[in-house]
Parts: sequence; structure tokens; C-alpha cells
Amino acid sequence: MNNKISVCIICKNEEKKIEACLQSVMWADEIVVLDSGSSDGTLAIVKKYTDKVFVREDWPGFGEQKRRAEALATNDWIFSIDADEVVPETLALEIQAAVSNANTEQVFSVNRLTHFCGEFVYHSGWYPDKLPRIYNRSRYRYNQNMVHESLECKDAPITDLQHNLLHYTFSDLNVYLQKRTGYAEAWALEKYNKGKKGSMLKGSLSAVFAFIRHYFLRRGFLDGRIGFLIAVIQFQYTFNKYALLKFKYKDTKKH
Repeated sequence: MNNKISVCIICKNEEKKIEACLQSVMWADEIVVLDSGSSDGTLAIVKKYTDKVFVREDWPGFGEQKRRAEALATNDWIFSIDADEVVPETLALEIQAAVSNANTEQVFSVNRLTHFCGEFVYHSGWYPDKLPRIYNRSRYRYNQNMVHESLECKDAPITDLQHNLLHYTFSDLNVYLQKRTGYAEAWALEKYNKGKKGSMLKGSLSAVFAFIRHYFLRRGFLDGRIGFLIAVIQFQYTFNKYALLKFKYKDTKKH
């Protein structure tokens, strides 16, 4: 069948990382990039690698933006990748072989290995990190979650690819912490819009369990200082989600 693959990338202000990503997917039949309003050199870099460049500044959340990107592709087979991810040649060859004769029901997951603050993280709940990313859009689509979006492929036959997808996340801890706060705010807004209420007690207990889960149950201690850092960040992030939700509801009641 020799199915063709469209790589879909959503981005904003990724001039420091997106070139490595684009270089690693030049084997694809098409590269579609949907930008949400970059003010740096991202678009100039992207245009060196593809003419399928689109800009939509009305940010609807990660899930809906990925749905927009997949709709802009000309091929039904989609490989959704983030701007800070890199596809090694071994994985590229594996993807092409897998998709070449795949039927529309099949979904392929990649195992993402994250590089964080100068080190690859092999535990802490970050690895193995199997994510369904390669799919046929005639059968499957991303959900519409504001954050923590995922592919809607329940009951699909999923094949786990063997080679790692490299994820070069934040080297600047301050930037990462700011982004996590943004995720917590988006989570709180999403829950608030669904009529949910926050609880300081639930937030505290959930935060403690989040630390235990990442550091002990998911063996973060084997990642040394980075594992401890990840567990503490997860503690803070979890507490922030519930605190922001509680005070969002409380502030609204005052008006």
C-alpha cells in the first residue's frame, strides 16, 4: 500500500528547538506546522523545511490545536510530534516500515525518552513513556482537552515501536516551572467550566501522594537529584491545580 505520512507539529516561540525536530522528520511525505503566534524566529526556521505553514492565534487548547493541525494535512496517516522532540534515524526507519502496509485501524505508539535539566530520565514515571502518536485520521482524532491532550483510540490495536523518541524538554528550570503553573491554571479552568470545585484538603493529600508515586512507586530515587526534583515539582503542581480551582470558584462567588 505504501501509505504516506504527514508529520504534524504545533508550536509557539520554539526557535531554539524546532530546527532539530524538523531536521529529524525530513523523511516524511509532508510536514505540517501550525503556529499559534510566534514572536521569535520560529516561522523563519520552519519555512526552510516546509511550505505547509499555518498560523492560528486564537488558542483553543492543546487538544483542539492538534485537531486543527491534523485537519490541514493532505495524508490520512498522521505522526503527531512536538517541537521539542527529535526522531532518531532508527525510529524513522521503524515508523516508515510499520506504516507502509498498515490498515486504517492500527495505531502505533512511540516510547518517549525525556532529557531534562541536562540528563535523560529513565524512571520517575517519565520512562517508559509510551504514547500513541501515529494514526489514521479517518478513524482516530485527538481529544479536545485544554492540556494533557491524548489520541482518542480506545479499543484500537496499538503496536509499540521499539526505538526511542527523544524529548528535549526544558534546560531552564525557571521556564519549566512557569509552564507547569500554566498547565495548572488551564486544568483549573477546564474543571471550573465543568462545575467542579477545589479543595485544599484534597489538594494537599493529592500532592503528597504525587510525590510518593513519582519518587518511590515509580522509582524516581534511581534518577538521583533529578528524580527528587521531579517528585517535588509534581507535588507543587498537583497542589497548585486544586488551590487554583478552589480560589477560582471562591472569587467568582464574590461577584
